[in-house]
Amino acid sequence: MREYQNVVRVLVRRHTRPNEPMLDDFVQDVLHHVLEKLRARELRDPAALPGYLRQAIVHSTTAEYRRRAGRGEPVAAEVLEQLPAEHGDPAERLRTQQLAAHVRTVLAEMPVARDRALLARFYLEEHDKDEICADLGIDPSHFRRLIFRARERLRELIESSVGDIR
Repeated sequence: MREYQNVVRVLVRRHTRPNEPMLDDFVQDVLHHVLEKLRARELRDPAALPGYLRQAIVHSTTAEYRRRAGRGEPVAAEVLEQLPAEHGDPAERLRTQQLAAHVRTVLAEMPVARDRALLARFYLEEHDKDEICADLGIDPSHFRRLIFRARERLRELIESSVGDIR
């Protein structure tokens, strides 16, 4: 437990609100829960322990915030926006956000309107394939081929504008 205590504290801090007064309680609850599972021999694979800890942290913090919301404690939108994402470091999240913004810009500038519509409606707006085909007058049997070609053209545009993104 000593080995994981600091890691658990860091992860709990990532999943709680800024200046959370119950931070130590969250850490103790998670460590207690995991220790009980270990003693009951419910966790047999040592390699799975870090993943189990992460899930226990997410479950514990989410459950507490739901209980608070059920009791009517307000949660300001600004506080929720400041909560970090579940995975990744801040530099990686920033890079992902910048890349997503660039992809959206390149998508909006694609010269073929059908490519723009296919990609935006299928991937960004998550419309049903049959709905897209009906609206754009596309034979559903050709949808996969058309979306593949549109993706390839988008990839080429992105790579030519920022270099190899991989």
